[in-house]
Amino acid sequence: MDDQLNQFKHAMKRTVLQELNFTEEHKKSIRQRMKQIQTTSEADILLAVFQLLKQKRTGFELSRLMRARGIERFENEEGLLYMSLHKFEQKGYLNIYWENDDVKLYELNDKGLKLLKKLEHKSDATSYFQKEIFER
Repeated sequence: MDDQLNQFKHAMKRTVLQELNFTEEHKKSIRQRMKQIQTTSEADILLAVFQLLKQKRTGFELSRLMRARGIERFENEEGLLYMSLHKFEQKGYLNIYWENDDVKLYELNDKGLKLLKKLEHKSDATSYFQKEIFER
């Protein structure tokens, strides 16, 4: 499989990619963006979700607020956000409310608030958070 990918990469360089030219400013912008994406860990993202759900919010509001924090993990992948919210609901961390029978609101319940408090004060929050959310 790796050999096929390498062959494809070389073929692209000889054809399509050969015609692309990027300015230094554009290259710098791309590198900064890649660095930003790499520095936001899964635990940081999930912690931000929990912090934002201290108040009732729709999935759309949550996505917009995450973007405002510079977290674009759910950009063009809103389904991933809703799957995560569903998982948190199933694990008993969220209360769900319906507004006008067609707007779903999410909010941390007491169990979710307790977990958030632990995570915010725990030095190894990343491993604890992943164990708490994903392994139970």
